[in-house]
Amino acid sequence: MKDFFKLEKKMYPEFGIATLLMLVNIVLTLVFPYFTIHKAYYDSAAYITVLLVSYGIYALYLFASKKKSASDIVVVLYGFFILWEVSYKLGWIQNDLLIPSAEGLFHVFVEKPSEILSDVWGSIQLLFWGFLFAVVLGTLLGLLAGWVPRIREVLLPVSNVITLIPPLMFSAYLIMILSTFRQAAIAVIFFAVFWPTFQGTVARVGQIDRQIIEAARTMGVGTVGMLVKIIFPYCLPGIIRSISKSLRGAFMCLSGAEMLGVNLGIGYFIEKYKSFADYRCVLAGILTVGVITTVIDILVNKVEKSMIQWEN
Repeated sequence: MKDFFKLEKKMYPEFGIATLLMLVNIVLTLVFPYFTIHKAYYDSAAYITVLLVSYGIYALYLFASKKKSASDIVVVLYGFFILWEVSYKLGWIQNDLLIPSAEGLFHVFVEKPSEILSDVWGSIQLLFWGFLFAVVLGTLLGLLAGWVPRIREVLLPVSNVITLIPPLMFSAYLIMILSTFRQAAIAVIFFAVFWPTFQGTVARVGQIDRQIIEAARTMGVGTVGMLVKIIFPYCLPGIIRSISKSLRGAFMCLSGAEMLGVNLGIGYFIEKYKSFADYRCVLAGILTVGVITTVIDILVNKVEKSMIQWEN
């Protein structure tokens, strides 16, 4: 436990700089007056909370990982916030509508917490169902096509063509043939993940050592047993490893899918407030997407490492 609170000597100067920049941010926020041209003033509590929470996360990560890059990232981030705050309050940024103050941006999360949370939950639901169906079906069909040459020769050329088409291009047609906008959004996410998953699984089946296959055949393993007991376990680490990459592709389509007409989701939140020209909320929605995708990506990577420890 004592080692947790110890850093290398060369890491303390950057830790001190990061701490100083965080304190400078707080002082500027509380003391520095707004330039008189600005008409929008917001309470600074939300912004200061973000500064303190981000500093706490940074300090815990720094002492746990002992990585110098953590300080580099935070120094750049706090430096940007200082520049933003000074530029806004000195009047270098004069457009309250397009470029809000840092306090104004983070105050959105105080004004609309229930709306943002419900839209985040809606996005996660869309992502979950589209991603789940795509990974399960893409893996099953990929295993079958990878093992049966005739199926592979039919489906692989088709997939090579479809994967070149952006999934959102299907949206206009999907809206017409599916009964709800929600189903259309899930279908767009499905297309973004299914074909890459299918192709990746086919490729992994083709990489299996033929000696393993021959040994299983000499033991009388049939087609079903070969797929379930030999090929699937062999491909599983690669499938798990590809999940994080597939998620990134799904996230790229998520907000666009929600803008099709779904009345829930963080993409809908962004689209709605864009139509009202409320760019504080638009930027808050974009920031929320960034935070959610980062958190989910970290969790997926942690799960990946824990499930395939023998390859790490």
